[in-house]
Amino acid sequence: MSTPSSRVRRLRGALIGGCSALVTAAAHAAAGGGLPGGGTLMVLTIGSVTVGAIASRFTVENRRGQLGALVAALGVAQAFGHLALALTGEHAHGPLLPSLPMLLLHTAAAVGLAVLIAAVEHLYSVCESVLCWLRLILVGGSTPLVRIPRRRAKNVVAQSVLVYCGRGMRAPPGVASIG
Repeated sequence: MSTPSSRVRRLRGALIGGCSALVTAAAHAAAGGGLPGGGTLMVLTIGSVTVGAIASRFTVENRRGQLGALVAALGVAQAFGHLALALTGEHAHGPLLPSLPMLLLHTAAAVGLAVLIAAVEHLYSVCESVLCWLRLILVGGSTPLVRIPRRRAKNVVAQSVLVYCGRGMRAPPGVASIG
């Protein structure tokens, strides 16, 4: 059974993976590299989703630490996406290492996405809590209804051979078999 914190962690992982892949592909296309396709897109997606899945396993309690962890996870996902696009597809700037403007734009995108993902996590937690309380208030009792299973009794009664003559015993009467 999933808990609210596990659902928030899964949402965080999905958002990190999806947003980092989308932002990396969009930045690559905006820089003149074109939209990735085929194998390049698959490598980019698998790498971003893997980083998102790993990030969904960790929780940080305070807000600043959470924001830092989100920025780090998004930065790693974008770095992996940049590397995947540089190695598997046509790359706009040639060398493997990013230039300073590209590095600044990746950092700004990671910080912006981290703030948005943290806001979505918080709003998800608030909405889930409100819906839980509304369910308790509107539905009524907090104890689940218990169904008592009906038990059907089997009536085992000796049936008369005369009433059910067609379905009775198949042996001959005892007196007829002796003689």
